[in-house]
Amino acid sequence: MSKVQWTEPAKEIDGGEAHRIDLLGRPGPPYNPARPDGEAPVKIIALLMVLQDPGINLPVEESVLGNGMRVLVVPRRQAPRVFCSLWWRVGSANEGPGLTGLSHFFEHMMFMGTEAIGTTDPRKDAELNAKIEAVMARIREVKLRRLEARRRGVRPDPADEDVYREAWKEYEALVEEQKKISIPEHLSKIYQANGGTGLNANTSFDRTCYFVELPSNKLELFFWLESDRFLNPVFRSFYPEREVVKEERRLRVESTPAGLINESFHSMFWQAHPYRWPVLGWMSDIDQYTVADAREYYRRHYSPENCTAIFVGDADPAEIAALASKYFGRLRPSAHPRPPIVTEEPEQPAQRRISAEADARDQIAIRWHGPSGVHADTAACDLLMSVFAGRSGRFYKPLVEERKIALSVESWYWSLRHGGVIGVGAVPRPRPGDVHEDVEKALLEIVEGVRREGITARELEKARNQQVAGLLRGLKTYGGIARQLGYFETVGTWRDLHWYLGAVRAVTAEDVRRCAQKYLRPEGRNVLTIKRKEKK
Repeated sequence: MSKVQWTEPAKEIDGGEAHRIDLLGRPGPPYNPARPDGEAPVKIIALLMVLQDPGINLPVEESVLGNGMRVLVVPRRQAPRVFCSLWWRVGSANEGPGLTGLSHFFEHMMFMGTEAIGTTDPRKDAELNAKIEAVMARIREVKLRRLEARRRGVRPDPADEDVYREAWKEYEALVEEQKKISIPEHLSKIYQANGGTGLNANTSFDRTCYFVELPSNKLELFFWLESDRFLNPVFRSFYPEREVVKEERRLRVESTPAGLINESFHSMFWQAHPYRWPVLGWMSDIDQYTVADAREYYRRHYSPENCTAIFVGDADPAEIAALASKYFGRLRPSAHPRPPIVTEEPEQPAQRRISAEADARDQIAIRWHGPSGVHADTAACDLLMSVFAGRSGRFYKPLVEERKIALSVESWYWSLRHGGVIGVGAVPRPRPGDVHEDVEKALLEIVEGVRREGITARELEKARNQQVAGLLRGLKTYGGIARQLGYFETVGTWRDLHWYLGAVRAVTAEDVRRCAQKYLRPEGRNVLTIKRKEKK
């Protein structure tokens, strides 16, 4: 369940779904997927579970292929359509220095086609790819020499610039030749011609998700297309798409008034954990990606045991299991399993702060580290932050209506696989004096009041009702159900949806107070203040 904080607009990561997620209480027992054994190419284990809760009837049938890939089916017969999605447990946290943003870039590559999709002449396409790679290797050598010149503080060799210009002209000619045999957006066109809608993908810190909705009689098309693009990726138009991603970063981050400031704040917040670099990656890393980097990343992370396929709609679980066995059963586990993420964010010893000016609206953001999506404290943290949120929450009336020092306020909890972010913030109302200091002080006084005195029984029940209502809203649509299950598959397993509901109902006022004292510590604050630049 990506239980989004419904009272405030949610931020997007990489243009994808909302990520202000407040989640789970207690995890279920550990689950080990079946792996290939003996001569049997596929081993299927079926499990049917119905979440029995007031207002919720969610039958989930699970098949586990012999290669470790999990398949979830939620039958819904309201319309003859199926929401189909693949949740790969690979995101920016799985990257490293020099390769930041590669998960997002790989997502782009998965729309470029295979030997069967995206080109009219596979043989010539492969020849052109090899020639392009050879030219780009020469260009990369020049870029690395430029990097060394900057490190030494000297001017680049002028001869290198001539080499670069000639190689770039050769590269552009090859790209133009390849365009003549390429079929732009071939995958999308095939889906659209068969009634598919909403084809897209998005990347976050812990996962990459690919999805489309199809008529129920076109399910086999999904299995063929998707298994083909993850079995036989070609990385066509790799370097032109690299330029597209660089431009995306300029548009989303570097050309926005507060983009680089917010990015610095994020990296200050995560000091040790690989969450610290942006999902889009650093520009210098994007500029140096090679096809070899992408192939190695694919071999290491796009292994079937790291994927869950989720189908919601007019689908027969037995048919889905058979199709999954036929097509996705072809995917083979990596010969070099990826290492686990073992870096833990150390406890913050002192408050950290960024103060900046920008051609943007005034802003105050305060963040603390919170628990992961399957931590026993997660449900209590959900309810804690709900107490502050919305027009009837603890922030709005005193800051916006009575004192009129803020235009808007917010509170949220975003839980990830390896940790969480607890945040409050406000947009100060412009007026003479140090309004930022006044608003920050007012926010923290209310937070400290909850840490000292806790919350009322009425606030607890209201917050509990909001969380359950948010879950129910998320289960109204086929895509909503898939996203809820996919979220839990990312941070734990889909069964944790059930435990989360029980955890929310079990939270007490004392649990909320304890979590406020534990997580909202003064020394754990990370504060960002942005002041609008004065016109000269």
